[in-house]
Order: sequence, then structure tokens, then C-alpha cells
Amino acid sequence: MPPVMCNYYLTYKCNSRCTYCDIPVKPENIRIRESSPEVVIENLAALKRLGVKIVDFTGGEPLIYRHLPQVLRAAREMGFFTSLANTGTLYPRLARQIAGLVDDLKFSLSTTDRQEYEAERGIDGLDKVLESIRLAQSLGEKPSIIATATPRSIWQMEKVVKLAQELNVVVLLGPVFDYCGNELLHDQGLAELERLSRMDNVCVNWAFVEFYKDGGNDIRAPRCRAISSTIVISPDDHLLLPCYHMHDERLRIQHESGRSNLDDLWHSMQVQEKRRAEGSWGFCQGCTIWCYFETSFLWPPDKYFWLNLKSKGRWALERFKQQARAGAGGRAAARSPQPVSMESK
Repeated sequence: MPPVMCNYYLTYKCNSRCTYCDIPVKPENIRIRESSPEVVIENLAALKRLGVKIVDFTGGEPLIYRHLPQVLRAAREMGFFTSLANTGTLYPRLARQIAGLVDDLKFSLSTTDRQEYEAERGIDGLDKVLESIRLAQSLGEKPSIIATATPRSIWQMEKVVKLAQELNVVVLLGPVFDYCGNELLHDQGLAELERLSRMDNVCVNWAFVEFYKDGGNDIRAPRCRAISSTIVISPDDHLLLPCYHMHDERLRIQHESGRSNLDDLWHSMQVQEKRRAEGSWGFCQGCTIWCYFETSFLWPPDKYFWLNLKSKGRWALERFKQQARAGAGGRAAARSPQPVSMESK
């Protein structure tokens, strides 16, 4: 089975300083230089040859990468399903250039309280995020909110959900994972997350929640398929193994005559030997880093497989309802425009 997805880190730079992420401040990341759009596009062609279906353009803040419209356009022309998660604070300056080029546009938001937002993100950006969501909708996009539930923010998530219902967006709600010293959700927080998962406009991956409660990856019977399912590329053009968050190997991607050797590199003995050991290293014990488990749960058929499938069905349903409401709302707005309530903020 070929890898399904690529997590393409376009940049490690970010204008926010989220408490649960160290990507922009990690010393070894600060000196990393970004690749040219030509290099990225050559790698996209290699991903296509490999059989990859989904490319998640990520960071850092991917909107900082100045060639983003060019690479998104190339990805669209190659037929990839594209995903882009961003803070929402920089979106307005590029919104029209990338309109129609992203299949899954996500804005990160975990609170509607200004002080809490600034405490969590290190910047005063709440108004800009709300502006970005409305702007995306005005351009015909179907944006969603990605909400990271920490032991502190989980108790503010109901207000985020109510805001999402008012704005007609889907909330992708998930627990913070074990990385850079993050405190995980306790039983009460998980119970609140499960309560919220039953509300309209909310999608929770129940496979991940169950996996989270089970204690994460067990190296004696690894559930992680990080290498098999997901290609991870760094801003400076390296294949990261086994993943970004726990990588202990960086393999330089070579380019010659306008062609990337990424697909040959992935099939190499060096990568395939690493692949056979995925999820079994000491640092994999108890891992709940969601970036690789959503695709890892695509096989084999076990309880995580079925819960993942159920969650995908819920996501598809909520997106369908979002689109239906948008159509009905557009017709109603033509008759009598109604402002969005801002009371929750």
C-alpha cells in the first residue's frame, strides 16, 4: 500500500507562539531555510508518482511561505486533495490569491475570550481570525475551525462551538497530544470533549479519543504507520524519518534535470528498513501525536479502523450540512441580511 498523505512543512516560521507548539522556537528549526517553489513542485510530482492522494501544507504558519499560491496551484493541477491549517491572522492578505485552491481550509481557534486567546497564542489575533473566516466564506470557501483542547481550553470549547454554529462552520475538536511537555487531558476533560462531540457542527475523531484513553502507541504491538502512510518533508527539502515530531533521520532529497528523486528515495532499502520498524522505537511508546494516526488507522481493520471510519462519515455529514445551510443562508441573506451575533466573544 503506498503512502496516503504528505505533511509538507513549507516553513517553520510562525507569527504566533502557541503554548502547545515549539516549532517556530526550536533552536534547530530557526536556521532552516525554505525551499524554492520549483523544488516543492518537483517533490509534488514525485508524490504523485508514489500514489499520494492528500497533501497537507503546514508549518509553522504556511501563509508565511511567499510562494504558497504557486505551489497550491500546482497541487490543484496535479489532482491532489489539499489541506491547509493556519492561524487565521495572515489569511486576509493572501485570501484572494489562494481562493479555490484549498479543499480543506482550517483556521485554528480554541477560545472566544480575547485574554485567553492572547495567553495561549502570544498575540492579539482573535478579531483577525473571525475576519478571516467570514472572508473565506465570502470567497466561496467552506472553512472549518480546528480547536486544540488543552486542560485549560477544553472548558471554553462550548463557546467556540456556539460561535461555529452562528458562523456555519465545522469545528474539528481534538485533545492536545503529548509533545514538548504538553499536559494531556484528564478524565474530566475527556468527558467534556465527548459531551461536545454530540453537538451540531462538531467533529471529533473517536478513534483518536479511544487511542488517547488507551495510553497511545504500544511499541510491543505498534499501531503507528507513520512511514507507511505519511511522507514528511521539511522546509529545507529533507525526508524526515520516522516523522517530524520524533525524527532521528533526515534524508536529503536530490533534484536533477527538473526531477525529484523523492519517490526513489522512499522505495530505497534505507527507508524500507526503517519502515519495518515504525512505531517500535523507545520514543514511540505512549505516543499520541495525531498527525500520523489518522492515516495509520486506515488499516488493518480493528476498533480504531472502524471508529476512524465512523468519524469520517460524521465529517462528511457535517460538511454536507454546512454546504446546505450556506445555500439556504445565501438565499435568505438576499432577502434579509442578518448579522452574526458577537455575544460569545
